[in-house]
Amino acid sequence: MNVQPSNSQTRDQAPVSQAALDEVCQVLSGILGDGVDVHRCLAAQASGRIGAPAAVQPLIEALLDEDEDVRTDAAEALSELADPRAGQQLLENLLGDPCSGVKLAAIETLAKLQDRQVIPWLRRIVKGRDEEIVWDEQEFFASGWDDWVDIQLKAVDALAVLNAGEAVPDIVAAMRDENAQDMTEAAFKALARMGRPGIEALAGFLDEDSTRLRRRAAAALAGADAEEAAVPLARAFADSSAEVRAAVLRVRAARAPEDGRLAALLEDPDAGVRGEAVRLLGKRHPDRLPALIADASKSVQVAALTVLAGWQDFPADEALVTALRAKLGDATVEVAATSAVALGAIAPQAAPDDLIPLLQDAERPVGARLGALQGLARIGGEKVVEALVGVIDDEARPIRLETMSALAQLARRGAVWPNAAGEALLSAVRGGYEPEADTEHQKEAAPKRPSPQAREPGPAAPAEDEDDTGAFPTSTLSAMLNDAPEVGRAMGLPDEGIELTPTDMERLAMAQRIKGKKRMPLVPKVVLHEDIRRFAARVLGDLNHSDVARELATAVNSADTEVRLAAADSLARIGAQLDSLPDSVAEVLITAVATADRDLKLLLIRALAAADGEAAATLLTEQTCDEDSFVRAEAVRARAKLGQVDSQIETLLGDPDPSVRLCAAEAVAGVGGAGAIEMLVDFALSFEGYHGRQAARLLRGLDAARANARFIDVLRDPQRKRAWSVAIEALEELNSSQPVRTAGVADRERRA
Repeated sequence: MNVQPSNSQTRDQAPVSQAALDEVCQVLSGILGDGVDVHRCLAAQASGRIGAPAAVQPLIEALLDEDEDVRTDAAEALSELADPRAGQQLLENLLGDPCSGVKLAAIETLAKLQDRQVIPWLRRIVKGRDEEIVWDEQEFFASGWDDWVDIQLKAVDALAVLNAGEAVPDIVAAMRDENAQDMTEAAFKALARMGRPGIEALAGFLDEDSTRLRRRAAAALAGADAEEAAVPLARAFADSSAEVRAAVLRVRAARAPEDGRLAALLEDPDAGVRGEAVRLLGKRHPDRLPALIADASKSVQVAALTVLAGWQDFPADEALVTALRAKLGDATVEVAATSAVALGAIAPQAAPDDLIPLLQDAERPVGARLGALQGLARIGGEKVVEALVGVIDDEARPIRLETMSALAQLARRGAVWPNAAGEALLSAVRGGYEPEADTEHQKEAAPKRPSPQAREPGPAAPAEDEDDTGAFPTSTLSAMLNDAPEVGRAMGLPDEGIELTPTDMERLAMAQRIKGKKRMPLVPKVVLHEDIRRFAARVLGDLNHSDVARELATAVNSADTEVRLAAADSLARIGAQLDSLPDSVAEVLITAVATADRDLKLLLIRALAAADGEAAATLLTEQTCDEDSFVRAEAVRARAKLGQVDSQIETLLGDPDPSVRLCAAEAVAGVGGAGAIEMLVDFALSFEGYHGRQAARLLRGLDAARANARFIDVLRDPQRKRAWSVAIEALEELNSSQPVRTAGVADRERRA
């Protein structure tokens, strides 16, 4: 099998026919009826997620299973199916099944079905453990958790889904029960969905002394669309607490940003609320922004400037531009920085004359200079590029790195190639910013490196001729008592001090050997010209040009390890975008693999996935046999991209390393065909089903119907019962009508 994969080949398969789906459900139903407990659980889960109507009746029958895990999975599956036929049995399970998982699923499903016969029972559950409902009295002692609290919350939510306004007094009473759980947050959200009775109950909480209760009630009202919420919500907008007003603002701005009452919060007396209002609503009120950048609060100014900075075509006038220029010199760094970005956004023609001097002023805070740099990067142009090139070797590392990122963006946006921004980066990676080779001068200027002893400060050793006139203290307490003997007498200690035992001395010696905590510097200490080369090599990966690839290939042989890694990584990114790398680049990569360490080799192999030619193919074939599993996996991916999927890669489906096996399976699936389906089915069943779900996902994109038939054959063979769990999960993946959570082995362990 050595075929170039095709994007159109077996990628958009027709859905499985209804007849085939019914056959899957029939097989699962048989297992659900008489399989072992693990298989029954998996069959119930799969039946629910496949979603076929034929699965409903077997799942209803499974609600009477002797195993509570099976009943729980069946109830959850019926919740996903939401079929009215399950209503009566689910209600019976809610009342008579002690398993909390079954009760939770039953409540959810009955609410989905709008089955109003459950409302009286839900009201009784909200009030407490009703005696007419069966509960597992031993569950708390077995697990340490009272599942009834979850059931109570689920009942409250279900009452909201059923719009049971008559249950509002019960919910409010449960919230006010001081001996019960705090359910206010969930209950308030439920009340907001329960029409007039719920809204009136929420309004009552706006009179509470507790800011927390008022905040939660106000947030719930802000999310309600009912007309009844208008009046109490107006009260919440005017609440005396800034927390409450901020909560209303956040919810209402997300729910109904057109609400006219929100605009008043742009003038709220609390700076935090004003700032939040500007961030959330600023774009809806552009006429207010010029005034807000002069707000008394710096945080509000920053919020308004941030909105302006993100507004490319804001209708600016001379007064606004003048105000932004004035703020470039603000003592608050964040104000100066956001002003610079905003100026670049709304006045791109005039801004460079102000931002370039700010960028070049090394006396200004780095944050302000970064703002100027970001503003200039959005403008672009020859003048801006020239200014950026001038600070590539700036002493401040954040300026250097941000400058090279900006140059890469400008080079990529340029209409022609080569361009000045790209040439600056190429010069940087070549070493254009390295200092002159004045070795003797560098040696003299370099600070003396202290010896290891000098770097580890400690007590000086006594001189050999120094007399030892006193006994060395045997403990800290003894040392203290030498200067204050009266303390020892007051404590009733002997005059000669306290002798430490050998164990005490051993522990003290160990404590003295413990090194102090190391602190990592916020900005690493790096050599300037090395830092420039390394980062230039990294950002050049954003420029998909052959001459950039050639320059990076030269850097792959650099003496600097980080430059080599950055260059190889960039070549891999460029190769992913180009049809193929130049032959000269491929030759360099192939040669470099021979002496590369593992980290570099992985990147070189990744880059060679875009290399044509027999030499690259031969090298990649050799690397699929490497002793390092990471190298094998990367080589398989590279060969798959080149369409070199052959028997050697198929053999790797049995590799000892899981990641290599999966890479080989993806490569086989990329080629497709009947042979691939057979191999992937066998792969799914191998290694105790370790890759069962992953293999099924690959098969779903090939020929789900054919794969179904193979897994059904497994389930019909009693001799292959060890593989039934894998086959059930594979059928679930192949036929599920919704995303399947990956559980597999974890689920089987839970059932064990």
